[in-house]
Amino acid sequence: MSKAQKQAFSAALIAIFAAVAALCAVRFLAPLTNLENKVADIRVAAMQPAIAPSTDIVVVAINEDTLTAFPYRSPVDRGFLADVISQVSAKGARVIGVDVIIDQPTEPTKDARLKQVLATTPTPLFLSYTSSPQIVTPEQLAFLNDFVPANQRAEANLLSDPFDTLIRRINPGGEMKNGRMVDTASHPAGFVRKAVTLFGGNAPLTPVEIAWRPRPDAESQPFPSFPAQFVSILPDEFFRGKIVLIGATLSITDRHMTPLSIIDDGDQGNMPGVFVQAHGISQLLENRAPPRMPLNGVIAFSALFAALGVAVSLFKRGIIFNVGVGVAILASYWVGAIVGFGYGLPMLPIIGPSIAFALSIWMMDVFIGRAERKQREFVQGTFSRYVSPAIVDRLVKDPTSVTISGERQEATFIFTDIAGFTTTSEQMKAEDLSNVLNDYLDGACEIILRYEGTIDKFIGDAIMAIFNAPIRQPDHAERAVRCALELDEYAEKFRIDRNLRDIPIGITRIGVHTGYAVIGNFGSHARMDFTALGDTVNTAARTEGVNKYFGTRICCTSDVVDLCPNLHFRQIGDIVLKGKTIASALYNPIAKTDDPKLIQEYDKAYKLLTMECEGAKAAFDDIAEAFPSDPIVQFHIGRIKKNIISARVVMDDK
Repeated sequence: MSKAQKQAFSAALIAIFAAVAALCAVRFLAPLTNLENKVADIRVAAMQPAIAPSTDIVVVAINEDTLTAFPYRSPVDRGFLADVISQVSAKGARVIGVDVIIDQPTEPTKDARLKQVLATTPTPLFLSYTSSPQIVTPEQLAFLNDFVPANQRAEANLLSDPFDTLIRRINPGGEMKNGRMVDTASHPAGFVRKAVTLFGGNAPLTPVEIAWRPRPDAESQPFPSFPAQFVSILPDEFFRGKIVLIGATLSITDRHMTPLSIIDDGDQGNMPGVFVQAHGISQLLENRAPPRMPLNGVIAFSALFAALGVAVSLFKRGIIFNVGVGVAILASYWVGAIVGFGYGLPMLPIIGPSIAFALSIWMMDVFIGRAERKQREFVQGTFSRYVSPAIVDRLVKDPTSVTISGERQEATFIFTDIAGFTTTSEQMKAEDLSNVLNDYLDGACEIILRYEGTIDKFIGDAIMAIFNAPIRQPDHAERAVRCALELDEYAEKFRIDRNLRDIPIGITRIGVHTGYAVIGNFGSHARMDFTALGDTVNTAARTEGVNKYFGTRICCTSDVVDLCPNLHFRQIGDIVLKGKTIASALYNPIAKTDDPKLIQEYDKAYKLLTMECEGAKAAFDDIAEAFPSDPIVQFHIGRIKKNIISARVVMDDK
């Protein structure tokens, strides 16, 4: 074999190796996979040509306005849900999908009514279902299995990317048995596959990348959507012959980050689950292929750029020439691939071919003996961009710090929320709203951090904080209560000050609860959140919400009070939550500014109330005369006027 033939053979091997290495790198190295995803996301979010709204799918949205008609936010009123299903069926819907998980009892009559509707509705109907222990407890799963027939179940779980948590693929549902994917009662068909099958279409049994339906224009949505409360008065033509999806579009629940979040931080980027399902259904019904190029195309482009890198190196003009030409070629390719997508080009792979190109140039320079130290440093520097330095540093210093597994432990949780802030925000300019909210959160966070609490997240104006994690705090419950009292004092001063400036900020309601939860870093090695999971977190959130029922600003559970021997509380009552039979004691912490006489007289009156003694009425009337603005006293007086002389409070709300 001649020297020229050896060089040609070696060059071919280098091109093949570079192409294969690039393909494997993008496929198996999470940072590179994520980078390819992000470049694809940019094109999906910003470059897709507009198309008309779907004519096959309608979304019936359970929104914030819907919930204002009911005494409790969650679960969704079963009677109302039954009505909406019946109305949609009567209007001629071809398939009805309900993206609501029925996993706990509510009012028996309404539960029975909804169950009857599920059994008698003539329209093909299915509901979201999950058997995941991370989502439902054994008790909830048992209720769900009893309530929803097996043939009306659809897997609700969405497939999130393990690296950046974005939703990119359709979950087909089912489970693998004897080498085949089959639908079972505990693992039914996925929501999308169920809808498409009932509509008469075909759906794959393997995960498929979602072809997100672009918006028709800046003002319109990809799918017609109507508030659930208006279904009864809407024309039948809006629903006849269509797949009607019923689901929540609330601001803080069932939201999922999508590739569209790169340019849209609203409903498209942080999308309600029902709309995610709508995108998948629309794609399969219309036979729209996923945007990514098939694997054979990716292989071809990687091989092409590997060969191109070899060709550039064969000019033997030196490293400066290779780099200059390489940058020009890759820059042109990147711009052409991104911009061209908006003009009908397929979604060309970018990272794989770029790596193949760069790798083949580097290997050729090494092979022909003309690579220099600066060139190697350049290549190493180029590749280092694909790995997060922050993640590497943390792994080196403490590998356990980035574990994604959680630990079950006791902790105390604080939830805060400004009453009526959604309405207030709609009345303010964006800049003014931002300034007010930032000022409020700055002060609140300063207090939480001073008590060494961990700020888990912000949900609009709401704050979730954790005590006893990640650093252990033996007095975590007492810390949390003292923090809550100072937060209350701060929030009241902030509210009064802003109200004097004609900014209608409402009171801040605070809930405090102690219990066991799974706490830790959840996510991926490059993006993760330190947070808590479990029913304890939900209880803490509900504890904040019940303040509205009593007129209080701080509400603590008995689990908190039991751990705070150095603090004093007033018991609000023995509360039976909606759908429950066992009462839970709720308390209001006593602040330094509270009048000792009020506390003393209230304790006496409350004891009479617990004994269901008629003398409680006169006792509370006397307190009300001396302290007419005390919300807890007024709450009990209101009940006494209804001839309810008891400390047991059966709530109409939840």
